[in-house]
Amino acid sequence: MATRSKALGRPLRVGVDVGGTKIAALVAGAGRQALGCAQVATDVTSPERTLDGIVAAVERALAQAGARLSEVGAIGLGIPGRVQPKTGVVESAVNLHWRHLAVGPLLAKRLGVPCRLENDARAATWGAYLTANESRFQNWAYISVGTGIAAGLILGGQLHRGPNSMAGEIGHAVVQPGGPRCACGLSGCLEAIAAGPAILREARSRLETRANSCGPSLLSAPGPLTTARVYEAACAGDTLARVVTRQAGWYLAQAVHSLVMTCDVERVVFGGGVARAGAAFLDPICEALDHLRQASPLAAEVLTPGLVGLLPTGYEAALWGALALAETDITDPLSG
Repeated sequence: MATRSKALGRPLRVGVDVGGTKIAALVAGAGRQALGCAQVATDVTSPERTLDGIVAAVERALAQAGARLSEVGAIGLGIPGRVQPKTGVVESAVNLHWRHLAVGPLLAKRLGVPCRLENDARAATWGAYLTANESRFQNWAYISVGTGIAAGLILGGQLHRGPNSMAGEIGHAVVQPGGPRCACGLSGCLEAIAAGPAILREARSRLETRANSCGPSLLSAPGPLTTARVYEAACAGDTLARVVTRQAGWYLAQAVHSLVMTCDVERVVFGGGVARAGAAFLDPICEALDHLRQASPLAAEVLTPGLVGLLPTGYEAALWGALALAETDITDPLSG
């Protein structure tokens, strides 16, 4: 990390990405210079423990930067679920087990710093969109595939939330009626079929029932089963792993098609923990999009070449988006 600026006042900003498994915090100074970063495991046993984890991540990142809270002007947080940015209230965050929790005011009181909240996918969308290769598009979508699935939208060059702060919640759109039960209470949601836990569940199920009829699977080898292993095995030609990843790719391609048809976006970029598998993750989606193009002249027209892509390796869009939120007056509208 670079040496911290000694500018007077409160020159620092902090971005926090709150996920279902980890909480990461980034401290930055003038010119968005990264000064310190830290992460802690997410404890969802109670709202108080989750908030304790957020505070711990911020304090550890500041310690790494050699900085104090008194030097921080604002903190931006990306939170999974339905977030009200102007009030700082999280109406619902199913993966954190939160319901109508005043996260912004609670954290501001504990830390003594203004805390600005946004849905994590929309924070990541803004962070990803600010990269040089993506901001040339006026209508753009980001899909995060990790513990859950969510999308963020840039429409007309602005981050779009919608009147109920629910724009882009495609993870809880039902795509397989009667399918696996989702944490939101419905069955067959996209998240319950194509997110990281769903991919692992499908792989384990096929291993247990010996669904692979072409010999032993690479996934049967000793060691923890992870989504990275599933995609690595698929890349190596493992039949079972290929079935699992192609199924997830098909449903994610359907999500891309839906976003293009409903929002007329020019580009869709994937990120999140599962998407870190790179080409092994993206190739099944592209294959499914090709099938859609072949089946429909209209799909062939709107699902243009180069439509889908991946975030640059190692780019933490959610953290940088949360940091951008900390740099912005919450009353200054970023979106419609």
